[in-house]
Amino acid sequence: MTTPSDEVGPTPGEEAPKTGGRRREFLTGLGAATVAGVGGWALRGQLAGVTEPAESGSPEPNATGSGKPGITHPAVPQRHIKVSVLELADPQPQAVHSAARNLAETVPSTTEDAGEVTITVGVDPRTARGLWPERATLAIELPAFDGDTTDLRTGGHLVIQVCAETAVAVSDATAALTALVPDATLVWERTGYRDAPTPQGTTRTGLGFLDGIIAPRTEEEQTAGVWTGPEQDTFAVFRRMTVLSDFTTAPVDEQERAIGRRRDTGAPLSGGETMSEIDLFAKSPDGEPLIPAAAHARRAHPANIGRALMLRRSYSFDPPEGAGVLFIAFVNDPQTFIATHRRLDEQDDLIRHTITDASGCFFVPGSWEL
Repeated sequence: MTTPSDEVGPTPGEEAPKTGGRRREFLTGLGAATVAGVGGWALRGQLAGVTEPAESGSPEPNATGSGKPGITHPAVPQRHIKVSVLELADPQPQAVHSAARNLAETVPSTTEDAGEVTITVGVDPRTARGLWPERATLAIELPAFDGDTTDLRTGGHLVIQVCAETAVAVSDATAALTALVPDATLVWERTGYRDAPTPQGTTRTGLGFLDGIIAPRTEEEQTAGVWTGPEQDTFAVFRRMTVLSDFTTAPVDEQERAIGRRRDTGAPLSGGETMSEIDLFAKSPDGEPLIPAAAHARRAHPANIGRALMLRRSYSFDPPEGAGVLFIAFVNDPQTFIATHRRLDEQDDLIRHTITDASGCFFVPGSWEL
């Protein structure tokens, strides 16, 4: 975590000075470095201004009956997102809790074409352990990974994730929310977009490959890998990544071997269709594995670490070179993400072409009660 400042930070739209320390050297070949809690609820329609937080005794704002807003609801994620990580002037746990809960329970104005707008708020690991010592026992900061830049942006006391069907909706809602914490410093932020989704919830990323094929869709899978317990708390991992142009300009067949899937259909190289299970044991007639040893689909497969599925999704953004990916994972134990990423650092033909310049892990309470 970065050290809280005694001075008023920059207004939203300005990032705080970069933090240094234990990070890896900036990877060469990058023209410009630039993959993405539930305390909020789903919004729809036109509302005048910003409403007051829900009154005490009212239903939990995230109780939609069909999933947690911004995480498992809506089932097909909205097409636009903005993630903002803020550092508060008052770092005391109760002050962070008050600010985060106020943000989570505030309804910004929106319009019909915004579709369903979701607000998701989380708090940093240290604050979470102080506020919920029994519920947030697994809360930790992420370690450094091989692709992290030396000036990786990290820290912050809370994260705000806003999703909607229009870019202006996420921008307006974020502006209304951050105005409620005028003395906060913006540590980092990122807007992102998704292409038109399929009924299964998959969509193409800026790399041209389908995202969201393997996901915990059933209640049992989400209980096993996403929620920490009956309160349906979770941890949110955010990574702001750039896939370098040496990958994006490579021949398609080379990209497919690095990913382990076909670019046009998303089908695994082991055979089948888009939603077919990957066969990690399938071999060609000459005995070579159809899913290469360093393919991302093989290295990131949950069977390798013996853990349940994370809920992962990616939003795209457009850096000057390469392809931008705001990677997000919701998981009931951050060690699942850490163990997976360690495998990618060891050998992965996609991740070795990436740099990450912003990162964080936040506790997302299913209920804000202490």
